[in-house]
Amino acid sequence: MNINVPEWARSHFWEEPPPDSEEFWSFRFPPPCEVGDVLHFRFDKKLLATAIVDRIERPGQSKCELTGRFGRGWKVFWKPGTFVDLRTKVTP
Repeated sequence: MNINVPEWARSHFWEEPPPDSEEFWSFRFPPPCEVGDVLHFRFDKKLLATAIVDRIERPGQSKCELTGRFGRGWKVFWKPGTFVDLRTKVTP
């Protein structure tokens, strides 16, 4: 599943999460993915990172602990251990 990261979210996107935490992306509608699918994070259509879907949560179950936002959205979670930063990968 492709996720186009908007400019306002890009600086926070690269911050390292605490160990033993989960990261998520929120959607207004049910996301078109399932547990185990690959998430493709893109900046201006360029693929810069991937992660594996760990779980999907319905709206109203949680919100961002840092900002208190995204409580009304569907959330797709991934564990930081599955996140791959492709900015440093060299393509032969």
